[in-house]
Amino acid sequence: MHVTVRKYPNKGGLIDRLVPPVRDRLVPLLRGAPGFKGYCAFASEDGHLVSISVFDDRQSAVRANEQARGWVVSNLGDLLPDLPEALAGEVLLHEVSRPKGGGAEMFATIRVYEGVGPEEEVLPWVREHVFLTITGAPGFRGYYALLDEQDPSRGVSASLFDTREHAMEANRWVLEVMRDRPIAPNPPSVMAGRVVLAALAEG
Repeated sequence: MHVTVRKYPNKGGLIDRLVPPVRDRLVPLLRGAPGFKGYCAFASEDGHLVSISVFDDRQSAVRANEQARGWVVSNLGDLLPDLPEALAGEVLLHEVSRPKGGGAEMFATIRVYEGVGPEEEVLPWVREHVFLTITGAPGFRGYYALLDEQDPSRGVSASLFDTREHAMEANRWVLEVMRDRPIAPNPPSVMAGRVVLAALAEG
């Protein structure tokens, strides 16, 4: 499984204008691409436009990303003239929970850790502590963890919860867990916001 996180810096204020064309035209394009698993987009609370896309493998993701990039240039080039900052890689840990009532609302949090140690040292600890903390928290919807393929010392996690309150509570728990054994020399940078557009593979 392969995940790509894209950030368009300081473009969060465009989210309301972007949702209709992305929902009606880009999402069907992605859904029709081989290997598509899921997509969501949100405006982060610090003002960025962020999307998360999930595919079966890197080959499928790269092919779909090229199609999506062409569509954005052709249809949204006036609003998004610059290429996004992207983080991508093979998923090392993931879990998805289907909603059990309470509607389809979701709140996303992306954490980026710089200077992460070797995978063979970090992954077992993250699996045993961070992963179990997040996936067992109230309101959990989904979690993906990866190392950026451009810089494997950069760790990325994406978590989804039903509400902001549950997401922030889980974040606090993770900070407590990591206080004893930080996986990077500095706290992660964080982007968080209410998901305004989400799509899963059909069937």
